[in-house]
Amino acid sequence: MQPEISIIVPFYNVENYIRKCVESILAQSFKDFELILIDDGSPDNCSAICEEYAARDERIKLMHKPNGGLSDARNFGLDAATGKYIGFIDSDDWITPNMFEVLHREITRHEADIAISCHYSELDGQAERMNDFGQTAVLNNTEAIEEIIVDGRIKSYAWDKLYRRELFDTVRFPVGVTFEDILTTYKLFVQATRVVLVNEPTYYYVKRGDSITGFTSARKLIEKFHAVLEKHEALMKIYSGKISQPVWETSVNNMIHEGMDLYNFFLREKDQSGSRSAAREVEDFVKKNLSFILAAKNVDLRSKAFALMVSKTKFMYNYMYSNFTFLRKNGDTAKEKPVK
Repeated sequence: MQPEISIIVPFYNVENYIRKCVESILAQSFKDFELILIDDGSPDNCSAICEEYAARDERIKLMHKPNGGLSDARNFGLDAATGKYIGFIDSDDWITPNMFEVLHREITRHEADIAISCHYSELDGQAERMNDFGQTAVLNNTEAIEEIIVDGRIKSYAWDKLYRRELFDTVRFPVGVTFEDILTTYKLFVQATRVVLVNEPTYYYVKRGDSITGFTSARKLIEKFHAVLEKHEALMKIYSGKISQPVWETSVNNMIHEGMDLYNFFLREKDQSGSRSAAREVEDFVKKNLSFILAAKNVDLRSKAFALMVSKTKFMYNYMYSNFTFLRKNGDTAKEKPVK
């Protein structure tokens, strides 16, 4: 019999977290689901732990595959899913007992394509609520796209949402990159006629120092810049005449912040290998959009200063970055070398 929801949980090297994750899913007040656990070639005891749960609960499908990364594992789960709706949980996170009950209730009540809940961020056992929708609300396609562009109370995370299965008929997660959610979620939102916001925190995002997002690297910064650039340009092509000017200004401001993080990282690092082409992409973006940036009300002063100096005299930017704190974020150092 077809389950109502397919919950997809890839796992890799999360032995200390997987039990809490799986138990929080099995404890759901909404019972009509299949839990697809995907062993992405995990080298620890995760597979044995999941075998225990699969032996006790027939709703669990335990699948094994060679390591291919999170996107590859999620796609593997999508190919195996049979539910009317799709949900994703990261294997080091956990959820409240009513998460899928409230998301399913609202997505069906409003005949929506995507339902989104609020979430907590948890560090060392301490949880902090990260967003607030004010009240449950239904957004049309344009309103939902504006939210995903602004990247404020709604983020591109795969895991705080419930999706109508058909949205994935033509969409899969890109393999081999670290910011697969950014590159996937906007494509799902483009297809969504209605998106419902559920003003209740139901997901606990656990921060780990050894996770993908727990460290900074050149590759990580480059791939994030590429992801937000692709999202911005793709949505501009579709919605340029439908979305208000302030929203696009916020999108460009977000783009500059990502580009600035990347550019400043290269200024601080001694190893400049591969930096020239990435830095040029940032420069090209700000040069192309300089007039828009300087005139935009929703682009902050720091971003405007960065864009102007990088466009006109990048060596002056290096000097200013080294000597004026308003160009630096907390954690930046003044020990940089110029991007040539």
